[in-house]
Amino acid sequence: MYIQDLIITFNWWLYTLIIGLIFFPLTYRIFKKFTDYGWAFSRTVSILFLSYLTFVTSTLKVLSFSRVSLLGFLVVAIALNLYILTKDQKQLIKTVRKSSKYVLISEALFTAGLFFLAYVRAHQPDIRGLEKFMDFGFVNSALTTKFLPPTDMWAVGEVINYYWFGHFTTALLTMLTQIPSAITYNLMLATIMGLSLSGVFSLVSTITKFSLPAGRTRTFIVAGLLSAILVTFAGNFHTPFYVLKNGADKYWYPDATRFIGYNPDTNDKTIHEFPIYSFVVSDLHGHLMNLPNVLLYLSILFLVADQILNRKNHFKKLACLGFLLGIMFMTSTWDVGNYLLTTGFVLMLIHFIKNKFKLKAVFFIIRDFVIIGSILFFSALLFIINFESIAQGINLVHSHTPFWQLIILWGFPAILTTIFVTVILKLREKVTVTDIFILGLLLSSWTLIALPEIIYLKDIYAATHYRANTMFKLTYQAYVMFYLSAGFIIARQLSLAKESYIKKFFLIFWVIVLYSIVSYAQVAIKSYYNGLKFYQGLDGTLWLKNQFPGVYDAVNYFKNNNIKANILEAPGDSYTDYNVISSYTGNPTISGWFVHEWLWRGSSEFPQKRVGDITLIYTTNDPKIAQALLKKYKVGYVIVGSFEREKFPNLDEQKFLPIATLEFESNQTKVYKVR
Repeated sequence: MYIQDLIITFNWWLYTLIIGLIFFPLTYRIFKKFTDYGWAFSRTVSILFLSYLTFVTSTLKVLSFSRVSLLGFLVVAIALNLYILTKDQKQLIKTVRKSSKYVLISEALFTAGLFFLAYVRAHQPDIRGLEKFMDFGFVNSALTTKFLPPTDMWAVGEVINYYWFGHFTTALLTMLTQIPSAITYNLMLATIMGLSLSGVFSLVSTITKFSLPAGRTRTFIVAGLLSAILVTFAGNFHTPFYVLKNGADKYWYPDATRFIGYNPDTNDKTIHEFPIYSFVVSDLHGHLMNLPNVLLYLSILFLVADQILNRKNHFKKLACLGFLLGIMFMTSTWDVGNYLLTTGFVLMLIHFIKNKFKLKAVFFIIRDFVIIGSILFFSALLFIINFESIAQGINLVHSHTPFWQLIILWGFPAILTTIFVTVILKLREKVTVTDIFILGLLLSSWTLIALPEIIYLKDIYAATHYRANTMFKLTYQAYVMFYLSAGFIIARQLSLAKESYIKKFFLIFWVIVLYSIVSYAQVAIKSYYNGLKFYQGLDGTLWLKNQFPGVYDAVNYFKNNNIKANILEAPGDSYTDYNVISSYTGNPTISGWFVHEWLWRGSSEFPQKRVGDITLIYTTNDPKIAQALLKKYKVGYVIVGSFEREKFPNLDEQKFLPIATLEFESNQTKVYKVR
């Protein structure tokens, strides 16, 4: 099994390498000034290019979502990049040869992240628990949908009313590589870790190079590696504080993400997660899948800042920012607001400094925002047309976080900010574009932390969790920007320290601080994956085979026979094992996880009405009533298994005999084909 998983992971890596190589000329054109010439972003650019072209053509029903169309788009990409290569070939070869070490480091980081998390996930690969059924269902729904948007696997006749583009990119890579989605779910998580490590390294090594004297290659590399490790693996001060207070054996890793409202217990329960927690619990959510896009966005934003400061044409890169925000709208909608805010701070600082704080800077800022906003709107238009907002307005909060809890959660960024402000004051007139860029990131990050203390976006989560989602989505990105800045800030500070004893002091200080927060990764991985003792493989569906073999066989019956039809299974509460067949096959059921459909449809009436119809279908003894309701929802197959019998103790199975044919049976799980 281990060798088989290694081969599959290698094949996945090879596919991403090939499409990355295809798109490297285009990426090089954008990132010529970067230390690795954009190699870290070539995979992200290639995935976005293929995904967006497929999204547009499939949504417009020009081409169906298929492997043939994907290969056709690859041919187009090869032609485009060969054309670019004819113009940049000599310069590209010369520059890459001159500084190939950065390219090699970027690739090594991606490969290490991919294989590391794939190995870790193989010790607990289950696509089960938390919201994995939802994420996996989105992927499989995209795979079974001929034309986009994907069908909602938990609401027959409806499309997914949530941000699903990241899941679609997973489905696209699944179709391209022909690896089963039960494996690519876990490989996509590992891919995001690899892209995060290499992307952060590329950006931070570059911005450090822009600020420090030439020839300090080791410093540039160390700064990039440091930030890459922190963004991907670090936690917050919660871990060292409570490990020292209560002992390592009593420490429970989720507490670092469920602290405000939980310790002590109050009626203001919040969420404040960060990437390593996401990687460990392995929900393939939008905020995690958007991380490579965020790093690409921030890298281009830095180039925009540099071009503005040096009075160069920056409009093409502004267009790139608008397009990426359109991608974010479809991948993780909250991040559009987060990074419009960040863009506002960076553009404001750059334009005002460039124009010596004259009023005309306001005009330039507005002009740039109009360009970004226009392209954002048009790039996401096809998604917006099929999407209904689930937000219910903005309200003022009625509770606040105690200051001591903010210190524990955000103490490390506070230290970074204090040191960076000291550096800026010391430099004064000698600040660089990187200093201005980092200052913009810090200002926007602190704003994102402050906002949930003032306002919240209203949704169905109320009472004790009313601001949890707002704090979660805003502070997640604050974390990314804070920790991304760390490598540069530390390098900047140490480069200005003249006395050796001061350097030694801060080196020891940083080693202690950084180890204390990076230790979270070890604690979390050890706990969730049981010390990496039991290797199970990358297939995330094997738990179903072990615990519900009949249901597992039914899933394979649909998959092996390539059946794409509406099905009926018992509706379940959110976060349960119910609706596993619709999730694992992508075939839509009448109604699935109740609270999730309530959230996506804006009202509990939608799922409640459907649950009533499902209940009647399973419990009535009148075949005509069941047949009429099955026809109403165009159901092709009815499931009668352990979940249905548990949900409906009075289930009358005999009434299906006159209206359906028993097509499949295994371990008391039956699949009836409706006549």
